Amino acid sequence: MTTLTTSSSISFREISSEPGVSHLLAAGEMVRLKTHLIPDPPYYFGNRITGQLGGLIKEQNPDRVYLVTNQMLLDLYGAELQKSFPENNLNVTVITIEDTEETKTFKTLEHLCETLVGQNVSKASLVIGFGGGCLTNIVGLASAMIFRGIRYVEIPTTLMGVTDSSLSNKQAVNGRHGKNQFGVYYGPVFLFGDTQFLMSEPVGGKKSAIVEGIKNGWISDPSLVDYFEAKLQTDLKDYTEQDITELSLKIILSKLEILKADPTEKKLGMILEYGHTFGHAMEFITKGAITHGMAVAKGMCIAAELGNRLGYISREVVDRHYRIFGETLGLDLNIPANVSVEEMLHVMVSDNKKTLGGTKFVLLERVGKCLNPDGDYQVKVPAEIVKAILDEYKQR
Repeated sequence: MTTLTTSSSISFREISSEPGVSHLLAAGEMVRLKTHLIPDPPYYFGNRITGQLGGLIKEQNPDRVYLVTNQMLLDLYGAELQKSFPENNLNVTVITIEDTEETKTFKTLEHLCETLVGQNVSKASLVIGFGGGCLTNIVGLASAMIFRGIRYVEIPTTLMGVTDSSLSNKQAVNGRHGKNQFGVYYGPVFLFGDTQFLMSEPVGGKKSAIVEGIKNGWISDPSLVDYFEAKLQTDLKDYTEQDITELSLKIILSKLEILKADPTEKKLGMILEYGHTFGHAMEFITKGAITHGMAVAKGMCIAAELGNRLGYISREVVDRHYRIFGETLGLDLNIPANVSVEEMLHVMVSDNKKTLGGTKFVLLERVGKCLNPDGDYQVKVPAEIVKAILDEYKQR
């Protein structure tokens, strides 16, 4: 660990993602994390660190700064977010857009692109995406497209964004036939995560993000599953900012360990898709009525049932999925009544993990390790077995 100071007297601590190391952050303390992505944007993280944002942006020497957010976040946090801009001689233009799965479309993307160009954005400008994963995806994709690439900063405001979706360089919009079907890999100048913005997020949103954290345990770190089984005995409503900061950093570091081994998510990184093929189908069919994390929790339980049917994992591991997601986290794990097995199978064929050999699945070999029969950490499963598992699960 090394304490560093930039030329603008911005102080931060640089920490690694080595497993088993505990990091406790005081309010106001900022750390810088290496994301291991390609490109590799630094991730500035902490609790109540937004006062340092203006200095970080000033270092980029932009001609103009554009803050893209939604109206609710602007009303809640706009003043706090922009407090350090004037003292760094930064003039900011604010643009609001919708921030939902239903509006994560080409129409919203076109609107943002035309608005930015109409507001005289240039190659020397910097665009800030301040919001949930839907909004930051649109901002990232717009930034990649305008003039074949302008700079942007990603500031996630949900636990899911802070701990998971921002750590990918993936920018996309949804299509008519599936989720995230049109997009690019395009990285921000830096990521900025301040956990004070997470306190206004509903408990349901936090649970969605914790699902992804538990997933990281299933696929790579059994101790993380143990951590959540113990931590979640305390009601999420009672979590302090310190609790949320500790939990967020633990999830972030667990994902960074996987990205360190496979920054492109083409081989080992594919294990991060555990439960997602089933989950994305439900999320898409319900047009986001089921949040991403809730859908993935259901998807992981279905994937566990599939793994057990194929003889890879024990019934005890499957039951542990139901306990931690259903009993401990309190989630509804059923396939919604208005989602048919036939619809799920159709959407899964169009899923963005489709390969020449058809749809594959990430499956567990044991807690903390995924199967890797063909070198891509995915298992090809006959369609009739997938349908049988879905039919049985639907009737639970």
